[in-house]
Amino acid sequence: MFTKAFKSYSSATQISLLAVFVAFSVLANSYIGIDVTASNKITFSYFVCFFAGFLLGPAPGFIVGLLGDAIGFLLVPSGVYWFFGVTLGLFGFLSGLIMNGIRREGKGWLYGKAAIAFAVCFVAITCVVNSVVNYFYVYIFVWNGVFKKAFWVWFGGRIAFQSVVYAVNVALCFLVLPLSVRLRLFRND
Repeated sequence: MFTKAFKSYSSATQISLLAVFVAFSVLANSYIGIDVTASNKITFSYFVCFFAGFLLGPAPGFIVGLLGDAIGFLLVPSGVYWFFGVTLGLFGFLSGLIMNGIRREGKGWLYGKAAIAFAVCFVAITCVVNSVVNYFYVYIFVWNGVFKKAFWVWFGGRIAFQSVVYAVNVALCFLVLPLSVRLRLFRND
């Protein structure tokens, strides 16, 4: 549940690394993120959670996503979307599990593992969990308990927007991925 590099550090260093990633998660979600509509937000939280899971391991990836969103919500409350901290935690966990669980080496495999991680997370988290939870949040808190749109109509509009946000996060991750492997701080050898 932790990378070899993360386990090799002292407890103080581990806590410091987690704190830095949580701070980046808070910044990405609460201060850099932009609410566009009640159910759509431009955010770079996926970027931070992916690298937390990849560089530190699945368990720290989950902690970074969960705490980053929870602290961000306390600092900059926006609506009632507290459940997304759990889904961001799952994103970090799944990314870390896939990136560290597939034991293939080489630059091609690095990008292949990242593509698999992003595809699995997009379907499982963005398309299923976030969309279902967000739809019922909108139903309860925005539409005041009245279904104003069928789920699939609402989903089509939401997923089109979220696909663009997701693609930007994926592109940024792919650009930074080679640099993150070169960082001696996070080597797993």
